[in-house]
Amino acid sequence: MSRFNLFVLICTLMSGFVMSQEMTKDEMATYNKFLADQKRLWKDLFTDYDSTLSAIYTLHKSQWIDQNTTTHPPITQLTLIMAMLKLVDVTEVEEKVTFIFDYSAEWTDHRLKWNPLEYGGISHIYVPQKQIWLPEITIADAHEVKFFESDDAPRTAWINFNGTVGFYTSTVVSVICQLDVFKFPMDEHECGVSVLFHTYFADEYGIKGEMEKIEKPLSQLGNGEWKVSHIGVAVQPAGNADYAATQRFIARFQRNPGFYVALVMVPAFFINFLSIIALFLNIENVGEKITVGLTNIMGMTFILVILAEDLPKTARIPLLAIYVIVGLVIVMSSIVVVLIIPVVRKYQKKKKNNSKQKFGESSKFERLYNWIRIEFVLMFIFQAANFINFIILFL
Repeated sequence: MSRFNLFVLICTLMSGFVMSQEMTKDEMATYNKFLADQKRLWKDLFTDYDSTLSAIYTLHKSQWIDQNTTTHPPITQLTLIMAMLKLVDVTEVEEKVTFIFDYSAEWTDHRLKWNPLEYGGISHIYVPQKQIWLPEITIADAHEVKFFESDDAPRTAWINFNGTVGFYTSTVVSVICQLDVFKFPMDEHECGVSVLFHTYFADEYGIKGEMEKIEKPLSQLGNGEWKVSHIGVAVQPAGNADYAATQRFIARFQRNPGFYVALVMVPAFFINFLSIIALFLNIENVGEKITVGLTNIMGMTFILVILAEDLPKTARIPLLAIYVIVGLVIVMSSIVVVLIIPVVRKYQKKKKNNSKQKFGESSKFERLYNWIRIEFVLMFIFQAANFINFIILFL
């Protein structure tokens, strides 16, 4: 087949596809009737509608009317439905957690009701959000909130014939959470997005939090460093009787410790392990022991500096920092012991020579003591302390 014939065939197929999208005369008539009914509905709904006038009824406890003879409408019920809560980042130093938070909000505006039979069966319509009254929804403890919207892509709301109004929005929320990093890097935290409706009094509205089934598994709601183990909704009672409860959308997440285990904990353990061996071998070379000890101290101090930059300055020192400090103490204690042993040995040798001259041959206990060198026993003790210090991290 020539290129020209292939081009003609492709154009024919595309033309057939485009033609298949065209409406028939009956379909166009139905669509035009729908547009006419929707236009008439829009006119009837919004001719006298004022989006700046709140839909909240405020006379439930008014002292200026007779409450016994007044029939009040139900309070406005706001329902928040979480569709997504994905962990983006955790900044431990600032105790700030960032989420992608998608949710929908629904409430009832009794001014936006109609009978579908009078408008060609239309049961719902879509309108720009600026066209209707919107409740003031506040995210508490927020460091920053970003909405995915622009003038080129205005947000839309839906209205049902029974007056139910709602919208869906996507946000990136950075909230302040108190992080307990004592078990770092095996730490687990719980943080969430708290949503308030506190512009209005508690007797004028109700707020309810719900959660849709999130299609993504929990393993995809974290990031490389953090894995999410639980997503849920909780109610946090208000401390003030004038306000209703706060809806809290919670994420429980724990750190993936592999990076710190492989690059901090295991190397620190083997640095101490080898340093202790080097300190207790050829114990008479004091200068070499001081060099080994100072090198170890510098390495452990460098690790502490790295941890200090990545962790918040809280009252509780993280477990990993305690591990490094204890390891540093073990090595420093080894250095002190190594410096003392030669002095003690010289003293014992001098004493032994005097004892031989006075009493003759040494006893079996003394010969056994000379055969079991004290530095090897001490090396075993310090290695055991180093190993126990390492194992405690995982308990």
